[in-house]
Amino acid sequence: MEAFSKATGKPLEPTSGCSAAFTKAAEKPEGSGNRFLEAILEERPDLKDKTAYFPEQGSFGYTVFIGDEVFKGPRHSMYIDNIGQYVREFEHEADALQELEGKDLPVPRVTCRGKNTVFYGMTRLPGVTFDSVQPQMSEAELKSLANEIADFMMDMAKKVPRENGLYAMQGDLREPNVLVDPQTKKLSGIIDFGMACNVTKADLVPRWIKSWEFKSLVNEALSKKKAELPDSPAGARSQYVSSDPGLRTRMGF
Repeated sequence: MEAFSKATGKPLEPTSGCSAAFTKAAEKPEGSGNRFLEAILEERPDLKDKTAYFPEQGSFGYTVFIGDEVFKGPRHSMYIDNIGQYVREFEHEADALQELEGKDLPVPRVTCRGKNTVFYGMTRLPGVTFDSVQPQMSEAELKSLANEIADFMMDMAKKVPRENGLYAMQGDLREPNVLVDPQTKKLSGIIDFGMACNVTKADLVPRWIKSWEFKSLVNEALSKKKAELPDSPAGARSQYVSSDPGLRTRMGF
């Protein structure tokens, strides 16, 4: 249940002072991170009366919904050797999202970044995760969504210029990171830019989609749209961001 100091990269000492809403919400999920909530509240006292909700937690970071915002920050892990580097690199997603701001893309907007503690807040996008409604979607709805995702990837590649013939990519386009309107089944947002990276035209593909059939639909739509992009020069190499936050290095995103 640790939060990390921005100045030292070391875990903060436990304190008291959580609001009743925070304490009640944090009692349910084991290891949800009371200290992380306290750290946010210290810098955002306007959230005192908001209810906190913890979705499923990852191995390396905390995620908590507070009102209309989503807050993320690093958590201690036995797999992390260099805590200082880990804390600095965890903010990669916030860096990427701030660069995407104003580009008319369906992505979260950064609302704040911790001054004393490593965390950042984002707007909470509407919709439900694609994997929660995928079994009920028709073939026509799946093809339409695949085309929308391909459009998103193309928009990101064209609106976020990169040097050396590379293109910006979200990097972790799994089903839980795709949000759709539960009624229309249309794309409502893309989340989780912690693996945002720069890739060659050939590597501009939907990575990590679990469903082979849906991945094929996205690839088919994207391959036609990519024809308008200039080819990456010979020798250009993609700059991926590792899925393990402890091994991340900044790739100029």
